[in-house]
Amino acid sequence: MANRKLYKTVSVNSKSDAANYDFDLEYYILEKEIKLDGICVNTYGVEICKSLKDSDGVVHKEYRKVFDVFCTEKETKEILEKLARNTVTPISLLEVLENLIGTGDLINEETSFLIV
Repeated sequence: MANRKLYKTVSVNSKSDAANYDFDLEYYILEKEIKLDGICVNTYGVEICKSLKDSDGVVHKEYRKVFDVFCTEKETKEILEKLARNTVTPISLLEVLENLIGTGDLINEETSFLIV
């Protein structure tokens, strides 16, 4: 199981002709210890959680986690800063990460949509 640390929260105010809605994006560092050739090493990943409260007061949450992407916490924080600055949402996390780090097929990920 990964340790999860909140890195940053960003509030987004979105207005369009059809709707006016606000939501929060939370950016997390995921740290996990794995064994590699008998040696324990830490790997790092990221999580983005989007929370939106509808007009009836029902909270909708969406998240995506990607594990084992980075080797250092410093590198993870640098990427999270870029994600937060550009208000990257869970739905686009994989594509943005693949563009930022120059790799494809990040397979160790988890996605969910919840109504609270």
